[in-house]
Amino acid sequence: MRNSNTNNWRSTALIAGAILTAGVVTTTSTTDVHADNSQNNAQVSNDQVTYDQVRATADQQLAQLQSANDSKEAQQAADLAQTNAQINQLKASHAALEQEQAGAIAQAQASTAASIEAQTSAANAEYQQQINTQQQNEATQRAANDQQYAQAVSQAAENQQAVADINAQYQKALSDAANTQTSQAQAAANNYNSAVAKENDTYQGKLSAQQATNAENIKNAEASLASATANANKPYEVATTNDVSVTGRVAKPQTDFKVPAYVTKYGIHLEVRGYNGAIPVSDYTYPEFANTYYGEYPDSAVITNKAAESTPHDISEMPLDFQPGLLSYDAKNDHSEKVSADGLTADQVQVLRALALSWENGFRNNVFQNYREFYNVVNKNDGFVNVAPVDLVSTDFTDNIANQVVANRTKYNIDNNSHTVISSGMPAEATYTSVINDATKNLKKNLTSEFNGKTVYTDVNENLTTMQAGTPTLLNYAINLYNSMQGMYYGELVNPTHIGGHAVNLLCAGVRTVGIGFQKLTDEMTAKNGSGVSDRKNPSYAVTFDHVGFNIDHDANLTKEVQNRNVWGTSTVDAQLNTIKTAQYHVNKVPGTKTVTPTATDVQKATASEQQKLADVKAQAQQSLDALASAHQSSLNKLAQQYNDAKAQVKATMMLQLLRQLVFVTLPLRLLELLVFKLTKLN
Repeated sequence: MRNSNTNNWRSTALIAGAILTAGVVTTTSTTDVHADNSQNNAQVSNDQVTYDQVRATADQQLAQLQSANDSKEAQQAADLAQTNAQINQLKASHAALEQEQAGAIAQAQASTAASIEAQTSAANAEYQQQINTQQQNEATQRAANDQQYAQAVSQAAENQQAVADINAQYQKALSDAANTQTSQAQAAANNYNSAVAKENDTYQGKLSAQQATNAENIKNAEASLASATANANKPYEVATTNDVSVTGRVAKPQTDFKVPAYVTKYGIHLEVRGYNGAIPVSDYTYPEFANTYYGEYPDSAVITNKAAESTPHDISEMPLDFQPGLLSYDAKNDHSEKVSADGLTADQVQVLRALALSWENGFRNNVFQNYREFYNVVNKNDGFVNVAPVDLVSTDFTDNIANQVVANRTKYNIDNNSHTVISSGMPAEATYTSVINDATKNLKKNLTSEFNGKTVYTDVNENLTTMQAGTPTLLNYAINLYNSMQGMYYGELVNPTHIGGHAVNLLCAGVRTVGIGFQKLTDEMTAKNGSGVSDRKNPSYAVTFDHVGFNIDHDANLTKEVQNRNVWGTSTVDAQLNTIKTAQYHVNKVPGTKTVTPTATDVQKATASEQQKLADVKAQAQQSLDALASAHQSSLNKLAQQYNDAKAQVKATMMLQLLRQLVFVTLPLRLLELLVFKLTKLN
């Protein structure tokens, strides 16, 4: 029994240690920033209540032990009664045996007396032995029961004394541990409060310094933004390139002019159907056309009232449109290039071709827009009544035609009063129609095939005039050609029923191209009577206008579609025309400056980076404050944890002290369990 109890005591002590350790580990910590030791007094009060509860429990356990002893005595009494019952049973069995023996004696009267006595003696001896054994067992059991009872009574007394001793020892140990715990807890609280105060002071110092730094940084960023905003709002000068329109001088033809008497006496003798003699001015539907015929005279010097605005000074001042009226010439203000005694150069010919083309298109468009009745009369049977004409072109294709016509005219010595026809003394294959038909035969063949079932009309004609100059300059030749074409076209627009052949040829809407040739006249030609050449010291020219086109079945839409096809060659006069156009009107890029007043959007864009810098500085300022606050809170949390750990250590030390003072007291198992219970309640 002792060894068993010792083992149980050791097990219980180990359990108590485990419980104690667990109690230390699971001690809850307080989160108060400031602490005092009031909770230790509360702990002592709680422990007194627990002691009273444990004492009551111990008394109850003693009562339970007494009850258990009573139960054991009752059990022993029952066992004794059972033993007595067994003795009585043996007695009954003995009586039965005696009865059986008596019967046997009665039955064995014949047996010898010695045998009976021996048997009887043996039976008595066995019986007596059983009686003795039973009695001895009863006596032994009673002695044991008495001893156990005495021990139980003695143990109860000892237990009561042990409880008293434990209570005394517990109260002393509890008092000593409480005093120690109070002192240590107060020291831990003092250390904690001191550390918290120090941390708060440190934090306030860092916070003040950081706030000062932040304020300075924000102040600088705001000042930088204010400066940038002020600069961005200032008006500023920027370099500009201004478009300055430059309008060159362009001569304007005049219709109100005077001519010498001999010119007037000469009369109007243009190629107009129905007039065999002079054409009366009164027959003109538009009187402004009447005097344009003077342009046919060989020298524009016939105009005596030379208006300054009608006098070009260079080729660039020649009009490109073709309004009715004549130009004056002033040799003293002629700034154009010279023409040699050998005549026009190829480049000079192209300049004159460009001008003549522009004037022919100007005549066609002006008549269509402003004198429609003449245009409609000419085109009434061709499908182009009230349909605008397509501009004529001068291309490499038509230049070849013009050059060939000039070559044929020169070969056959055709003068400036004769067209390029058979009647002028040349073979059929040399005529302008032959040259044109040869150049366009493939095109006509293709069109005829394409428009099978429709009639493809070939519109070809030739106009002829004379160009000369009193002064060998390109400008003098150009003015002479301009005035001559005025008489050849506007001078023949007498009235809608009497239109000259030159005007009819040019107003024909079916023509698309014109080959303009410049045939240099020989001395013999200019010396002829009626040549119209007044000054033979400078080269004179017969100028031919060979017009070419196709009219598709008198259908304006089909005809214009063919006219707009890329089958007429490449223009050879665009460069010359563009040069003159640019001189008459162009836009110069003139450098300059302008003052720009920034808009709100401009200011916003200009200060965007400074605004962002200010926002960044403010964000960094807040981040620095947040970082200080976070570090401060972390330090406080660490101090609080250290303080909680210290309080837990104080409590654990107290528990260990109590255990060391009480755990080695030799106590019965139940009392030791009571002690452990008390100790665990302290935690």
